[in-house]
Amino acid sequence: MADKIILRDLQVRTILGNDSWERKKLQPVVITAEIHTSIAMAGKEDKLTGSVHYGMACKRVMKLAESNHGILSLEAFTEEVARACIDVTGSGLAVYVYARNPRALLHAEYAGVEIYRTRKDLFGSWTNDSTEEENMQEAGSAIAARAAAVDAGGVLKSEDNLVIKHLSLSTIIGINLWERHYKQVLNISLTIHTARSTEGTVGVHDKTSRPWTYRKVADEVTEMVEKTSYRTVEALAIAIARTAIKQCKVPKLTVRVEKPSAVVFAACSAVEITRSIDDFSTSSALTSGVASLNLSA
Repeated sequence: MADKIILRDLQVRTILGNDSWERKKLQPVVITAEIHTSIAMAGKEDKLTGSVHYGMACKRVMKLAESNHGILSLEAFTEEVARACIDVTGSGLAVYVYARNPRALLHAEYAGVEIYRTRKDLFGSWTNDSTEEENMQEAGSAIAARAAAVDAGGVLKSEDNLVIKHLSLSTIIGINLWERHYKQVLNISLTIHTARSTEGTVGVHDKTSRPWTYRKVADEVTEMVEKTSYRTVEALAIAIARTAIKQCKVPKLTVRVEKPSAVVFAACSAVEITRSIDDFSTSSALTSGVASLNLSA
């Protein structure tokens, strides 16, 4: 298992977005990066040369953010952050990056992108010299370390996550008499799971042909939730997943619905589900399932 050098909540300002207003205004982006490497040499000799210089990684990310990079999407920017972090040293095997834009959506805490990349994903090779890698007789420990770096990605080996955190919406929800008359605030978090390309070093494209954006998903979910009057949070969570998948063509989605006013001495009660397009292939079955949840409340 690889060691990690971690930068948590690094705040930068950069230009992102497609419309004219976004291209003129600096936007805050909060970045957490975890560089997978080995600190054995640094730990043994007490020298920074045997590890990843996190100060240099920080400067490279800040330089990227402040440059005239021309990047449009948060997804593509996150990929470039990963490249900047792992390129600090040849000893970096992989990098996890979570970039959040707290000003992306008016009624949400932030929109974010979560990715995991190996050095080979980003540069097409595990070493700085691909010819050298092809010709050298690699040590068993190096091969094992690289395999471990790939496995450390977990589900992020094959997918990227786009996150909408705490979309704050008001709706009628609950079974009590007063709950049927007064709207309550719900905090809704959505994680959109998108399959990664596995062709060579292809990463996140800045311009995609997909039918959805995080704004479109947030707008569709907001419109649906504010018009509904479900009795159970469970039924609402399924309805949100259905809206995102069927209306916005999202391939896979995790929905978390928090109800802060549900329990007096708890921060909230919540329901979390994960659904894909396959779960809504038989709409009649799911419709009856939602109806049964409402009737049983």
